This record gives sequence, structure tokens and C-alpha cells, in this order.
Amino acid sequence: MTQQSLEAVQRRRTLTTLGFLGALVIAAALALFASPGATQVAPEPATKPPVTPPVKPAASARAKLAAPTERAPAKPAKPAPPLVDEQVLWDDPPEWKRLPSSGMRYASYQIPAAKGETVGGELNVFILGGDVEANIQRWIGEFSNFDLKTVVRSQRKVHELEQTIVEIPRGRFDGGMGEGKASDNYGLLGAIVVAPSGAEFFFKLTGPSKAVKAARKPFYQLLDSVHAEKGAAASAATPATRANAAAAPPANAAAPPASGSVTPAPHP
Repeated sequence: MTQQSLEAVQRRRTLTTLGFLGALVIAAALALFASPGATQVAPEPATKPPVTPPVKPAASARAKLAAPTERAPAKPAKPAPPLVDEQVLWDDPPEWKRLPSSGMRYASYQIPAAKGETVGGELNVFILGGDVEANIQRWIGEFSNFDLKTVVRSQRKVHELEQTIVEIPRGRFDGGMGEGKASDNYGLLGAIVVAPSGAEFFFKLTGPSKAVKAARKPFYQLLDSVHAEKGAAASAATPATRANAAAAPPANAAAPPASGSVTPAPHP
């Protein structure tokens, strides 16, 4: 054999030996891992985030969570003083005839007819409520065919009571209060007096223009005497028991507004 052939045979033997040894190493490794006593390394679990304990709400917060719709009870409105503790009184003009009250009318008066006429007027007193100016405008709206410049408006305070007054000397009166009766050449003397309790006393005098004009002085005398009394004095006195009292106004009473102090009122 030649030298080259010997070298080739030697390389093949070396490769065969190496392959055999590699196979033995692989087989031994497989046997080692496959045996029951082999130690297996478990994969390391993923790191879990730390658990934060829940925060307890404050006492006030727990109350809101327990009853989200619960609200503090509203304070009750302050009731108005009873009438027995507050009476609004006035003196009846001696020339007027007091009539029995009926329906909504707290008091009623028959107004004498003017000289030479047969039809007089009437004054009715109501205890109502609502916006004072709106009620004054409602009275004005019950008249038509009159000059706005003749409407007299005044505001005054007598015996600590606010008085809002309106006068219409002459116009066509539709009757008011749903009566549906229209009368020409009628006049109006109206006043709204607010009591300390907030009750509003409506004094409404209507009638033929001449009768209303003649009743203007006693009308203001009545308004000058309007006052409020409380306690025992109020329970012992009523408008009925004051009917025969003197109608002269007090010394500090305000005089009727002069005819020159005219404040036109807008028509509704």
C-alpha cells in the first residue's frame, strides 16, 4: 500500500472512533435525564406585583356610600303669626254703612250717592296675596275709556304699615271679580295695606264718579286709622267693634296726596 492509502485508512478509523465516542456520550446524557431520580429544575415563576391592602373610607365617606341619595332635611318655613296674635284694625267712617261680610269679602260698606244722584258706591275689603304692583295693575285693567294722565298713584307708610294707593277718577268699569257688568262714568279708590305678617288687605271702592269723588276724604281717613295690634288687645278688638269709633284721623296721619302729584301708571 502506498503512503497515501495508509493515511486515508487512518483518518477513517479516527472519524469512526470519534463518532462512536460521541454516540456514547449522547446516550449517557439521555439516560441520565430520563432516570426517575434525576433532578428537574422547575422554571422560575414570574414575579407577582405586591398586593396593596384596601384603604378604608372615612366615616363620612362610608355614610355617603351607604346612602348616596340621603339628604339633610330642609328647614321648615317659618309660619306666619296666627290672626289671633295680629289683628289689622281701622275706624269706620260714620257716613258709611257697614254691610255683613260674605264670601271672600272680609268687610263691606255702602257708599252714599252723591248729591242729586240715586246710585252710590261700595267698598269691599279682601285679605289676599300676590305681588302688590300686579294687583294694582289688575285694578287699572278693569277700566277703559279713561286718560292715563288722570290716574293717581301714591305710596305711603302709616302706623308702620306700607300702603299702595291708586285712584281713577272716571272711566268705563267692567265690574271686576268676574261680575261682567260694565258701567260708564265710574271711579276707583283702591289701596293695598301690607300687615306685619305679610297678609295683604285690599280696600277697593268703586261707584259712580261723583260718589267716588265725595268718598275720597273718608276713604283716606279710614286708611289713616289702619293699624296692627297683637296679643290680648287684638283678641278684644275687631273691625266690627270699632265701627262707631271716631273717624277723625290721628294727629300724625298723612294727608291725601294733592291733585298735582299725579304719577301716571302704565296700562297692562
